[in-house]
Amino acid sequence: MFTLLKLIKPFFLPPLAILIGMGIAFYLLVAKKMKWAGRILIVIMVSYYLLTTGPVTYLLVRSLERAVPRFLESKEKDSALFTGAEPEAIVILAGGGGRKSPLHPRPELSGPSWRRLWRGIELYREYGGRVPIIYSGGSGNPFNKESIEVDLARKYALSMGIPGADFWMEATSRNTYENVRETERLLDRKFPDSPVHRVILVTSTIHMPRAVLVMKSIGLDPLPEAADYPLRVLAIDPLSFLPSAGNFKISSSCIHEWIGIIAYRLMGRL
Repeated sequence: MFTLLKLIKPFFLPPLAILIGMGIAFYLLVAKKMKWAGRILIVIMVSYYLLTTGPVTYLLVRSLERAVPRFLESKEKDSALFTGAEPEAIVILAGGGGRKSPLHPRPELSGPSWRRLWRGIELYREYGGRVPIIYSGGSGNPFNKESIEVDLARKYALSMGIPGADFWMEATSRNTYENVRETERLLDRKFPDSPVHRVILVTSTIHMPRAVLVMKSIGLDPLPEAADYPLRVLAIDPLSFLPSAGNFKISSSCIHEWIGIIAYRLMGRL
């Protein structure tokens, strides 16, 4: 099922969906069905343009960021603990990494992974080392199960002064649902007497809604602490209306998250 879903998902995302639409339009042109070919090309062009512009990208990002309230600001966190148990762990969800290759002499974390890891380390220090870190995530590639990210994140964390005993790893999960399920199992082993595991959840802002929904459905009590903000302000100027590869990437990521939420609901995971 995991491999099948990985193969199906790209057909619903803009890069492949646009390519398929162009192929259909080309076929209709060859078949001399000009009216339908023109309609499809117009839809493709308008969709592509909108997904590459700043205002539309901002609206897509905000549609996800508004779905989950931010955790309290640092100055309010300690007082918030009086309303409930102190978090048992800081859960950082993996965001990808690159392996060593002939063109890349060393493995490294992706940008989102770095920002999530760094925020998790900041939180660890804000809590005075009382709350351990869990870094969760294995290989999301069904055709290459080797995972380097968790070990790499641990190496960086230790080099930044995090004690090895406070950096726990989970490297078997392949997607968000498995991240949470395996994290819960790890917490059950570490805190067997805890009725509900309260954790600080660190992930990218646009990924946070899906991660929070999965955690709540499984029975965890997440405190969302977002990192990796794709957009911070809405810029309205001539440049924001020009097509941008960066905006297209962010828009595609937002659509990926909405598809993930819908798919998880259909699969009964939320």
